[in-house]
Amino acid sequence: MHAVIKNALPLVLDDSNSIAIIWCIDDVKNIRTDLSDDECMEVLSYQDRKHDASMGVSWDTLEWCANYLFPPKEEASNNEEEVAG
Repeated sequence: MHAVIKNALPLVLDDSNSIAIIWCIDDVKNIRTDLSDDECMEVLSYQDRKHDASMGVSWDTLEWCANYLFPPKEEASNNEEEVAG
């Protein structure tokens, strides 16, 4: 997949006056191994739509988005205990 993107970028990107940084589902999986490919793509799509241009996209923002969209299982069970208790 990465090779396909690298080969296609010169067709749409003029590297003499612009750059592109690519994040992929593998990056999200490095943060959250429990997420499916579709869930990882949801994280990337959400990050693309909602990112703050002054902060950009980073490992921290990807992790926040992943946890926001798909709360880790242990966190979800802790929250349920707090509500019940």
